[in-house]
Amino acid sequence: MSNSPSDPQVTRPVLARILIALSTIGLVIGILRLEVLFVILSSSILVVGVISHNIFTGFVRPIRKERNPTSNFTPHRWASEKGCTVARFERWADEPAPLIIAIHGWQSDSSSTEKRISPFLERGHHAVLIDLPGHGASDGLAIWTAVECGRNILEMIQDIVKLWDWTQITSVVLLGHSMGGFVSLRFADRFSEVLPQPIERVYLESPMTSFPMVFNQRTTGLGLIGRYISRLDLQWAYLRRGPDPELNWSHFSVPKWGIPSMEIRILQAKEDIALGHHHLELLQPHASDNWEIVIDKDLKHFGSSRGNAHSTYLRWIDH
Repeated sequence: MSNSPSDPQVTRPVLARILIALSTIGLVIGILRLEVLFVILSSSILVVGVISHNIFTGFVRPIRKERNPTSNFTPHRWASEKGCTVARFERWADEPAPLIIAIHGWQSDSSSTEKRISPFLERGHHAVLIDLPGHGASDGLAIWTAVECGRNILEMIQDIVKLWDWTQITSVVLLGHSMGGFVSLRFADRFSEVLPQPIERVYLESPMTSFPMVFNQRTTGLGLIGRYISRLDLQWAYLRRGPDPELNWSHFSVPKWGIPSMEIRILQAKEDIALGHHHLELLQPHASDNWEIVIDKDLKHFGSSRGNAHSTYLRWIDH
């Protein structure tokens, strides 16, 4: 794929940077005046500022791994009106078949998605794999949010569906893993509305369902020291640079975040080292009769340990 992805200058945490600057000045003054208590106080504030800064940066800029699926997929790039380029990888069967649109998780890319959808490829599906902004071959964002990512993907789908031969697409399903599941929860119905054929079913693998829950999970131990400053910085940054200032902290959890109206199949890793079971438990009370949830004791959130995922997906596909 030509043209390497670009990353704009990341949004900075204002409060954490103020703490770092003031505490550094205080530390210098304390050392010069030999004021031990002043040095200790300034050093403590400096630690809070540095930890808060690191927490903030870890949430607004994913670590990019520039990897692509195999040569079985054809790479494409699409640019939004704001100039953000989103990458996708397409594989089309030689005869009419269902289409799966798949979205990977945080700090992953479409190369990992290709492994997850192998049961669908085995059953002859067309496949479109999407790199989230800031991941794989897609451009980054000044402040990474699932809202802006989902909107960019929605705009892309709205444009590119005109290029697809819908006489060769018998049905459409959506698959999201982890953060891709979080995006799918909010945008599945919106994606469905712009497609000539509505999405028939949504597959979620070990889905994330709450950003505040992830934030609390990632700010334990030493992270507790910077939890509140970094949270204020994240909220303030979103108000300044986010795509929808009317959304607040509570909107980034289901059910306010969104629940698809179509059939849902959830495959959950029992030993989920990334998210645990709390995200599934948050989603379960909203399950309807056309949902099915399978907890796989051998499935892992990351890596090649797929447990019984292959056979579970085949069963769902065939029925």
